Amino acid sequence: MQPSNVCWSLTIWMVQLALTVLTVQAKNCTKPIGGPNMVLSDAFITQETFVDGANVTFKCAIGYASTGRSPPVTCTAGVWSEVKLKCERKSCGSPGEVMNGQFNLSEGILFGDQVVATCNTGYVLVGSGVRTCMDGGWDGRVPVCEVVKCGKPPNIVNGGPVVPPDDTYDYGSVVQYDCEKDYTLVGTKYITCSENGEFQPAPPECKMVSCPPPVVENGVRIDGRPPYTYMSFVTYRCNAGYEMEGQDSLTCEIEGWSAPYPTCKAKNCSKPIGGPNMVLSDAFITQETFVDGANVTFQCAIGYASTGRSPPVTCTAGVWSEVKLKCERKSCGSPGEVMNGQFNLSEGILFGDQVVATCNTGYVLVGSGVRTCMAGGWDGRVPVCEVVKCGKPPNIVNGGPVVPPDDTYDYGSVVQYDCEKDYTLVGTKYITCSENGEFQPAPPECKMVSCLPPVVVNGVRIDGRPPYTYMSFVTYRCNAGYEMEGKASLTCDIEGWSAPYPTCKALLTTTNPTTTKRTTIQDRVPRPTDLTPKANNNTGVIAGCVVGGLGKLQQMLFLNDMLCG
Repeated sequence: MQPSNVCWSLTIWMVQLALTVLTVQAKNCTKPIGGPNMVLSDAFITQETFVDGANVTFKCAIGYASTGRSPPVTCTAGVWSEVKLKCERKSCGSPGEVMNGQFNLSEGILFGDQVVATCNTGYVLVGSGVRTCMDGGWDGRVPVCEVVKCGKPPNIVNGGPVVPPDDTYDYGSVVQYDCEKDYTLVGTKYITCSENGEFQPAPPECKMVSCPPPVVENGVRIDGRPPYTYMSFVTYRCNAGYEMEGQDSLTCEIEGWSAPYPTCKAKNCSKPIGGPNMVLSDAFITQETFVDGANVTFQCAIGYASTGRSPPVTCTAGVWSEVKLKCERKSCGSPGEVMNGQFNLSEGILFGDQVVATCNTGYVLVGSGVRTCMAGGWDGRVPVCEVVKCGKPPNIVNGGPVVPPDDTYDYGSVVQYDCEKDYTLVGTKYITCSENGEFQPAPPECKMVSCLPPVVVNGVRIDGRPPYTYMSFVTYRCNAGYEMEGKASLTCDIEGWSAPYPTCKALLTTTNPTTTKRTTIQDRVPRPTDLTPKANNNTGVIAGCVVGGLGKLQQMLFLNDMLCG
């Protein structure tokens, strides 16, 4: 491309750019639109176009007020800036106080709201009761509530208001009526001017009202005296033995007495109550009321019997005569004999009592053991006591029953055990079938029991021979000059001899001037001078005495008593 063409193109582009800038800078704005409840200020209200950079202001519409600062809006490149103005409804404040009434403020007190006045009961609204909140405040005036008025009270025949009537009466005013002489006021004595401008209730009437004295046979007047004019009353009661039917008090009304005269009839009796354990006879059981003079009888209840004469009871003036009937429980007699048992009669044998059967030891009850005395006698049957039975007796090792066992044994049956050869029976030889159906005591055992022959130095066996098996025994005594310590007789038990072997210890003898005493060497330690050998009874046998203390006792054979003196 040649330079001249380049320059020409550049020139055209710059001209177009300048025209574009001039066009943007010069763009105008149309009439701005404000927010709710506002309009353009008066200076701009008729203008339709605004040049770039123009400033306009808004103001709140009639009845509205701004809530803060309100800067103007500006036209910039055909666009208006944001409207900051905020408009809210104006408040009209209180619509005023209605004397004897009030405004209903439920709609509100802001521009455009309405309040409605209402009057208190007995007052009426004069003028418009509606006020509207306008731009400049409430329209109209506070309404007036005037008191309701009634005209003259109605006239009545043979009577009228106590005080001469006025031409008008305010709401709530009361007018009192009265009747002329010999006339009775029927209805309310007072009427009142009501909220609808009329007296209420209807006025009374004045009537010539008189009621004759009531006639009540077998009755007496207890309150109220003649003459009986309108609304006077009289009260009666019946004589003794009579019961009233109807109302006891009557009131004299316009048409006569308020109710029929009461009547006094012979007093009836309610259903009689008998003594304990009795009921009314069947002929009277469903009857609830009995006339004066009626006779009824009682009978004893089921399971009870009378003990004497039973005259009827009589209704007299509403009261029953005394019940003479006496009822006692029937006896069922003996409940029967229980074989191998007996009944416990501690509770008794009268109606309702129970007896309980128990069996003798070794017998068991079959069936129910309880019988109850009923109206017709004892219920059920006499129970049976069967003998207790035990099964086969227990087996034991190396032994068993002497007689081959049966399958069952009656209570008290005895089984004898024995052991095989070379075994000894340890325990009881006999077991018995007990009342609980088991053999007692526990069966014996068969054991191989043997005890060695005891060794008793200086002693001799005087009873019992080997071999020594279970429960065999042996008895020893010491040789002359020896004394036994321990048991002389031993028994061969399961664990061996029943006690340690006895021992035979040598005796010591001492001589005193007047007595001779046999002692063991443990009784005392002799003095050497006391130990002199002597022969006794001329036997020629010399026994050595202990010399030098216990440690030097020498063995001696005692053929007779020895004295050391």
